[in-house]
Amino acid sequence: MIRDIDPAQIIPPFPHTGNAAAATLPLPFAHAVRHRRLTPGDTVALFGMAGGASTAVRLLRW
Repeated sequence: MIRDIDPAQIIPPFPHTGNAAAATLPLPFAHAVRHRRLTPGDTVALFGMAGGASTAVRLLRW
C-alpha cells in the first residue's frame, strides 16, 4: 500500500476523456501540466490500464 498520497493529487482521466485506453498515461499528465499542478522536482507516477491484463506504470521526476 502506498502511503502519504493525498487523494487530491490523483488525476483520473475518465471524467475528462472517457476510456481512452492507450492514451490513459499521457492524458492526465497533459491535464496536470495544463492546469499547473506540477512544479519542478515533483515525482510523478503515471499508471494506465487498458482492456484485459494490460497495464503500464511510469515513474518520473518533473
